[in-house]
Amino acid sequence: MSIDIVAENALAGTFTKAQMSPGTNQGDVSVAGFTRQISYNVGEAVEFCVTGNSEQIRIFRVGWYGGTGFRQVDSVVNTPNDQGNGAAISGSHGATSMTDWDVTASWVIPAGAVSGVYMAMIRNAADDDCFYATFVVRDDNAVADIIYKVSDTTWGAAYNHYGTPAAPNGKNLYGSGTGVGNIMERCVASSYHRPVITRGTVMQTYWWACELPLIRFLERNGYSVKYISSVDLDKEGSALLSGKASIFLSSGHDEYWTDPMRFAIEEWRDVSGGHSIFMSGNEVFWRARFQYVGDEAILWCYKDTMPGPTSALPRNPGEVFDPVTWTGTWCDTRWIDRRPQWFLTGTAFGMNGVYDYDITLTKNPYGGLKVWGNTSLADNNIALVGAMGFEADHKRPTQPEGSYSFLGSYTRSAPGGLSDTNGQNYDIPGNIEWGIVAQRYSSEAVTVGFGTCQWSWTLDATHDRGSTAVSTAAQQFTVNVLNDLGAPPNTLMSGLSLQEKTPLDDYGRIPGETPTEPVVTAFFLEDGTPLEAFYKTATGLVALEIHT
Repeated sequence: MSIDIVAENALAGTFTKAQMSPGTNQGDVSVAGFTRQISYNVGEAVEFCVTGNSEQIRIFRVGWYGGTGFRQVDSVVNTPNDQGNGAAISGSHGATSMTDWDVTASWVIPAGAVSGVYMAMIRNAADDDCFYATFVVRDDNAVADIIYKVSDTTWGAAYNHYGTPAAPNGKNLYGSGTGVGNIMERCVASSYHRPVITRGTVMQTYWWACELPLIRFLERNGYSVKYISSVDLDKEGSALLSGKASIFLSSGHDEYWTDPMRFAIEEWRDVSGGHSIFMSGNEVFWRARFQYVGDEAILWCYKDTMPGPTSALPRNPGEVFDPVTWTGTWCDTRWIDRRPQWFLTGTAFGMNGVYDYDITLTKNPYGGLKVWGNTSLADNNIALVGAMGFEADHKRPTQPEGSYSFLGSYTRSAPGGLSDTNGQNYDIPGNIEWGIVAQRYSSEAVTVGFGTCQWSWTLDATHDRGSTAVSTAAQQFTVNVLNDLGAPPNTLMSGLSLQEKTPLDDYGRIPGETPTEPVVTAFFLEDGTPLEAFYKTATGLVALEIHT
């Protein structure tokens, strides 16, 4: 069975993003709620736990729908209930769990429902405001070209600072009282059994900022795509991917990864030959771990890279304080099993903070790449408004010379500073050496790392924060990459075209292969004057000739 995104998006939408937005960014917390699981398979019953005097939950699917973006698929009755204040998670330094809340409503997902990101709109008593609970509908038996993983460990866990109904502003992995508080007051665990209020104070990392525009773009162009959560990848591993898709896709601010998640993608790449696209920034940065208690998922991350909270967890940075395993950054040199994120993604976290910088891509040499075919880059430099941010990476390929390529790059100063080697301090002066890195592996798999949270801003204008400028060139480039890796569009938007596939050797040769014919790469001055071309062999660079 395959996913029919085209038929789904031919249906009429219900609300635009503006019509969906509640009165405050975090919504009306007097009727806050969550789903017992972050994702459900088609046919399963979604269980809602809601506090307060709400009598109705409207359920929406997120897509394109002619640009409207949100389609109401159902509505269920909710039983008003003043839920309790939950309980502290033992050993977490102040994290809370509402796992003892009663189930107040349920919705059986129809067998024919289309996999996607869904939102439960929990209406308040006056029916003039609401609170949202996001969940994923999976289709485990379906085959799609793309498997899209939401970044729930980031926006649904690490940055979520919900405390209790009596005091909603509690702790998260960044501090106390607000979205990013005093790091020395942070907790070290985050339960999924809590309402999510991330958008209230950390809007840049909520999924409406960086994931929503990519979802809209994919569904607008009729891509065969199905959706999973990080919890699913942690639980099911590569079995969730193998034989089910051509491309694994990460997007937005995909910051927290567990061992099983990473092992799954490495096996997908090295054994199954599956392609991976990390259209994300600051991705795979923190090593975390899940604990499952019944239907509750708890994300633990002690951040061993950082100094600890002074009151209960005094320690020095780099010490392994987590009693189970190291949960610091993947790149920390003080961790004996160090496995930097760039070995998975080809990019390394660099620019911290909240920045919306423009990227300039030069026609030489990038306009001559086939993957930029049918774009204006062949004739003119292009500017991508706000595309570098809100955090961004350095390009850092790990495959041998000839087995990787840069599909674009740009260097600029980082006034706020850069991350240090361990990922502990973010005030190191210097430049961000950003780039889109493509790498080829012996399994024939291709991995493309975009190294920025906001590439999706170039694709669709509907998102939280920032510029509404989009780029036809970036849209066409993205279509080209997806098509090359096995995901053709079925309803290509006006102004774009489907070109002949680019050979995967243009992304990088299989390591150890000897090219059958010369591969020539030209280098140019900014004004277009050619400098020199090189013949890239498996053993190194050999000067070939001067091009005139």
